[in-house]
Amino acid sequence: MKPTTKSRNDGAVDYLTSDDCRFLVMRGDYTETEIIQAAVNQNIIDSDYAETWARASRYYQSWYKTSPVGGQDGYSSWNHPRDTPCRGAYFASTLCWD
Repeated sequence: MKPTTKSRNDGAVDYLTSDDCRFLVMRGDYTETEIIQAAVNQNIIDSDYAETWARASRYYQSWYKTSPVGGQDGYSSWNHPRDTPCRGAYFASTLCWD
């Protein structure tokens, strides 16, 4: 279920990493091309890597809930994908590079 209205942070791109993957997460309903262009415009990725992201990543959309991690895991928070929205969740379009 996609949101019908834009939120305050729609269009913002975050570069997230895990032990296995790199992610470009753009809040809102956007295409692969729009995510890459926004990431370049917001200086998240270099324009030299834009084609590589387009070729090597997979695209999906999901609701996300951010929760604090703390401890010695190296991450201050983690964005958990969700099938349905909940309080404090946001909808995002994502590119995942394994």
